Amino acid sequence: MSEIILPTPLKIVDLTMDDGAIIRLRQHGNSDGPRLILAHGNGFAIDAYFPFWSLLASQYELIIYDQRNHGQNPLHDDISHHDIPYFVTDMDTVLDKTTEVFGTKPTAGLFHSISAVTAVWHALSKGWRWDALILFDPPLVPDPGHPLNEIAKSFELMLSDWSKDRPERFPNPETLAKQFSNSKSLSRWVSGSHSLMARSILREDKKTDEWVLCCPPKGESQVYKTNSELHLCGKFGDIPGPLKIIASDPDDPNVRSPGLVNKALFEEFGHPYDAVPGTTHMVQIEKPEACAKITTDFFSEIAFGS
Repeated sequence: MSEIILPTPLKIVDLTMDDGAIIRLRQHGNSDGPRLILAHGNGFAIDAYFPFWSLLASQYELIIYDQRNHGQNPLHDDISHHDIPYFVTDMDTVLDKTTEVFGTKPTAGLFHSISAVTAVWHALSKGWRWDALILFDPPLVPDPGHPLNEIAKSFELMLSDWSKDRPERFPNPETLAKQFSNSKSLSRWVSGSHSLMARSILREDKKTDEWVLCCPPKGESQVYKTNSELHLCGKFGDIPGPLKIIASDPDDPNVRSPGLVNKALFEEFGHPYDAVPGTTHMVQIEKPEACAKITTDFFSEIAFGS
C-alpha cells in the first residue's frame, strides 16, 4: 500500500475569526478555473479527502479548509465555541476572506457531513451566497413527528456518547491508521486513506512524544449533540440553489440514517440527488471517482463557471 502524499499548496492564508480562532485556507488546483470551497465531517480533516478533491484539481481552483479545532488549525482556547453556530459564522468569514484574498469568480461549495449541515444552516440564516452547492451525505435530523426523526436523532446521540470518551492520544499515526483499517465500517476506503486520515487528524505533542487528536473529543461530542437537536429539514425547500445532494446508498445493508434521510428529502423536495451505489457515509473516500464524476456532471448541467 503506497502512502498518499499531498501536493504543496499554491498559497496558504491564516484567517482570524472574531473570537480569535484560526482557520487556515489552502489554495490548490487550477488558479484560473472556477472556484470550489471544500470542508469535511466532524472529527475529520479536509486533507484526508485528497483522493476525491485531487480529481478536480486540473479544472478548478480549490480552496480547502478545516473547521475550527480540526486538521491544520491550532486549538482555540474556548471549547464552548467548538459548535455548529460558530462553524456557520466561520463559513461566512471564509467566503468573505476568500474573495478578498483570491478575487471574485464563480464559486461553489462542496461540503461533507457536518460541514454540509453547516452549509444548510448558513444558506438559511445568512442568505444564498453560492453559485452552486453540493452536499455530501448531510446528517440532517428531520423534525419531530417525521418517520425518520428518532432513528436520525438516536444516531447522532450515539456518536456524541462514543466520541466524548474516545482515545485522544496515540504513540504514532500508524497506530490510529491500523485501527481505521481494521474497522469493518471503514473497510471501503480507497488504498492509503486510513493512513492519510490518521496523519491528517493528529498533531504531535513534542512534550510527551505522543500524537493527539486535533479535534478535542469533548468538542466532537458537543457537535453531534447540537446536530441531534437541529431541525433544518422542513426548511430545506427554502434554499434557492442550484443545490445537489450526493448521498450514501440508502439500499446498502450497512446504511446509516443520513442515507435514509437524504433519500426522503429528495422524495419530499425534488432537488437534484444521486446516491452512490455501494457506499456508506464516507462516500467521497469510498468512491472518489464516482463522486467526482457526479460533481462535474452537475456543474455541466447548470453551466457553472461558464
